[in-house]
Amino acid sequence: MKQDLELFLKRVAFKDNCTIGRLKFNGYDDKHNNIVEDNKSLCDTLEPSKISRMLIPTGKYKVIVNHSNRFNRDLPLLLNVAGFTGVRIHRGNTAKDTQGCVLPGKNDKIAWVSYSTQYEQKIIDLIQSYQKCWITIL
Repeated sequence: MKQDLELFLKRVAFKDNCTIGRLKFNGYDDKHNNIVEDNKSLCDTLEPSKISRMLIPTGKYKVIVNHSNRFNRDLPLLLNVAGFTGVRIHRGNTAKDTQGCVLPGKNDKIAWVSYSTQYEQKIIDLIQSYQKCWITIL
């Protein structure tokens, strides 16, 4: 198993009703001291708008995959987000589908991400192929 995964969420568009971002990742194998994945693009993201006061603060957070009682499935969970609890990466299409979480997908329509279910699983599989995971939100 590879050692460390770093996700990077760069917010690129702040709209009245949502925030659009780009999710990339780097993967490291500390045992062999090398980068195994370098700045690879993963997907687009959709979050609540800035004015909703539900936007995750910028910073670096540890990420685990565990069971969500709300969604009744395993999902990525961001740990120790100041002022928030239960911040996850999960499927959804619009800002109405999130209460402060990150929705993965393809931003192919205004204020919308498509293929969210597939990207949710891709992110879970990626995180689970590493021993540790962090996300930096810019």
